[in-house]
Amino acid sequence: MPRPSAPASPNTSPPSTPPAGNASVKAGFFKTATEADGTPVAAIAAVQEFGAVVRGREGHTTVIPPRPFLRQTVAHHRTAWVRLLANTLKTSLRTPGRAGGTQHLLQTLVQRLSTPTQALTTAGKAMQTDITQTIHQTHTPPNAPVTIRHKGFDKPLVETGTLQNSVSFQVDV
Repeated sequence: MPRPSAPASPNTSPPSTPPAGNASVKAGFFKTATEADGTPVAAIAAVQEFGAVVRGREGHTTVIPPRPFLRQTVAHHRTAWVRLLANTLKTSLRTPGRAGGTQHLLQTLVQRLSTPTQALTTAGKAMQTDITQTIHQTHTPPNAPVTIRHKGFDKPLVETGTLQNSVSFQVDV
């Protein structure tokens, strides 16, 4: 059966690098993640997220229903991720630096605020974990009988393990 192509994205421009001073974290599927045959995992994730219709060579049609695991994860965990990031930043600011007076303390605080890598990494790891857990916990819609026969089991979003093992995060500072 031919591989479905990813649905067209309304924004086809590549993600931009954050402007200087705007650190960020993102989680999901990046360009380097591919199946053994070279298929980008991001394309597979998009098909699973939004669904697709695949037309076979003999004219039969296969409908892959949407399984919006990314949108569900963001909707369910967004507030917790923001809270985690805020708390991690607060903790890093409360952690005392070495002795050296007020000037040194101010320099330490400015440095910690200007390079929030640790807090963003903590948030990124949480995002990665939550997305992976959602993949494992997705049971609906169930696989079609033909898919179950092909895979040998009924676990939507899981076949080779590549999808859940490819969830990653990236911190840009």
